[in-house]
Amino acid sequence: MKVSVIIPHAGGRKILTECLTSLTASDGVEYEVIVVDNGSDDAEEVAKPFSQLQILRFERKLGFSVACNRGVEAVIGDYVFLLNNDAVVKPDSMRILVDELDSNDDVAACQPKIMSLLRPGYFDYSSAAGGEIDRYGYPFARGRIFDTVEEDHGQYDSKRDIFWGAGAALMIRRELYLKAGGLEEPFFAHMEEIDLLWRLQLMGYKVRAVPQSVVEHMGAVTIKSDSSAKMYWNHRNSLATLFRNYSTASLIKNLPVRLILENVTMVLSLFRLDFKRFMAVLRAECWFLVSFPYLIRSRRKVQRLRQIPDSELSIYRGSIIWDYFVRKRHTWRELNR
Repeated sequence: MKVSVIIPHAGGRKILTECLTSLTASDGVEYEVIVVDNGSDDAEEVAKPFSQLQILRFERKLGFSVACNRGVEAVIGDYVFLLNNDAVVKPDSMRILVDELDSNDDVAACQPKIMSLLRPGYFDYSSAAGGEIDRYGYPFARGRIFDTVEEDHGQYDSKRDIFWGAGAALMIRRELYLKAGGLEEPFFAHMEEIDLLWRLQLMGYKVRAVPQSVVEHMGAVTIKSDSSAKMYWNHRNSLATLFRNYSTASLIKNLPVRLILENVTMVLSLFRLDFKRFMAVLRAECWFLVSFPYLIRSRRKVQRLRQIPDSELSIYRGSIIWDYFVRKRHTWRELNR
C-alpha cells in the first residue's frame, strides 16, 4: 500500500461524506482510508457506502495529535496523508504528492496548495501555499499572514521548501513520522504539525510545498476560530514548540523576547476588553511554568534527534509581528521585496 489516508473525525456527517466522496475520485495511486472516530456518533453510518475504508473507534475525544498517532500506528502505507474531515481532495492531489516524495529522498513531508471552501478563489487560513515561522515562533504562510488571506492568482504556484504544512492536508513518510516520535500528544490540538516538522528538519530532512496538488478546506469546523480553547492551545503549544526545538543558544536569544510579546498581547487585550484572549495567554504562560519538568524531558528527546544547527533551518529571521503591524507588510511577497 503506497498511501494511508488518516482522517480524525469528531463529528459532522455532511463534511465527512464530502471528504470521503472526493477521495473516491483519486487516481494514479494505491491508497487505503482510515477514519479515526474521535468520539463521534456518525462515522460508521457515513462510512457504509465507501469501500477501502477502516474505522478506528474511540469513545471519547482524544485530540488531533493522539487520533493521528493511533491511525499511523495502525496502517501499512509507505506514506501517511493526514487529512481533516472538512477537506476536499482533487483527483490528482495525492498522486502529485506521492511523485514528489518518490523523487526526493531528502523530503520528509509535503503539502498541497490549500484553498478555502468557504471563499472560493482564496487561500485557506491554515498553511495556504506553504507555512513559514519567524524567529520568535509565530507561524504564517505564503498566502496568509495573521488575518490577511490572499486571493490566489497563481503568485505562489512555484514548488518551494517551507518550514511547515498544515495537518489539514499533509503527506509524510510513515517511517520518519514514527522515528521522529509522531505528533506530540500532550499538545492535544494546534501547532502539533509545526512541532513535528521542526523535528524532521532537525534530523536533516526537508518539507516542501507542491502547489500543483490542490486540496480545499472548510476550516474551524470541529473547533471554532474564536474558541477560547483554540486560543489557549495556540499560545501554549507555540511556547512549547519553541522551547522543545531550539538549541540552547537560540532559546536564550529568542524565548525572552517571545515572552515579552506574550505579555504585550495580554496588556493590549485588556485595553480592547478582549478578556477571552487575555485569559488564553495567561493560562498558556501559567501552563508553561508548571509544566517545566515535562518540557525539559521532552526537549532532551528532541535534541537527541538533532543533526543540523539552527542556522541551517529556513526560519524567518525577522519578526512577523513587527513587519505586519508596524511596517504594514501584509503578504509574503511584501516581506521578500
